[in-house]
Amino acid sequence: MKIIQNLQSQTKNNFTTYGMVIAAFVIVQLLIQGGHVPRLIQGMLIPLTVYIILAVSLNFTVGILGELSLGHAGFMCVGAFSSAFFSILVMDSYMPSLLRFSLALLIGAVAGDLLVF
Repeated sequence: MKIIQNLQSQTKNNFTTYGMVIAAFVIVQLLIQGGHVPRLIQGMLIPLTVYIILAVSLNFTVGILGELSLGHAGFMCVGAFSSAFFSILVMDSYMPSLLRFSLALLIGAVAGDLLVF
C-alpha cells in the first residue's frame, strides 16, 4: 500500500513539473509574440534551453542512477558538430527549414550514438 502511495505522489510531482514547463513555454511564447522580449534575450534562449537539457540529463545520469559519466559532454559535442556541419552544407539549398532542422537533429543523434560503438 505504501508503494502505491509513493508512486501516486511521484506521479503527481511529475505532472506538476510537466505543467510548470508547459506553462513557462506558453508564457515565453506569448511574450515573444507580443514583442516584449528583446532580440538579444531571444537569441540567448536557444543555448539556455540546450544547457537546461544537458543539466537535466546529467542529473539523471549522476544524481538518480548514481553513475559517473565522464563522456557526457563528448557525446553532446560530437552530435552538435555533426548537426552544425550538415546545416552548413545544406544552408544554400532549397530544402524547407523544418526538414533541414529535423535532418540535422537526426544526424546529430545518430553521430552521437555511433560514438558509443
